Amino acid sequence: MPKTIDRTLPIKRYRKVVATTDLPGVPEGTVGKVRVANGVSWYRYWVDFDNGVRMGQVSHADLCLEDDWGRFQLDRVEAERRAAEAPEETGETEEGEADGESSTGNRFGIPEHLLERSRAARERLGA
Repeated sequence: MPKTIDRTLPIKRYRKVVATTDLPGVPEGTVGKVRVANGVSWYRYWVDFDNGVRMGQVSHADLCLEDDWGRFQLDRVEAERRAAEAPEETGETEEGEADGESSTGNRFGIPEHLLERSRAARERLGA
């Protein structure tokens, strides 16, 4: 049975970590040590990397524990494989929808009733 890694838990200070993505001045796979860990709903860290770069505000998603690095790579390859096997969305749009627009009325996801409210306010103000 493969080991399950809980990547939602915050990383504690002085733990060895690995950069899981390319960061400014830090290539993927570079080992570092967490100096400061902060955040409540968004965990971020100050990390001293082995290549001499000190970086602050590194997101939790951009790091994993050094011991979990091999498993992280396997999990990422597996997720990419599953995404490739998943059925792809067709590029067809329903009648009345513009390029990239969904049933919300626009491509930004703003509900139609809010757009209508804005139109009415602009008309009242004469803009």
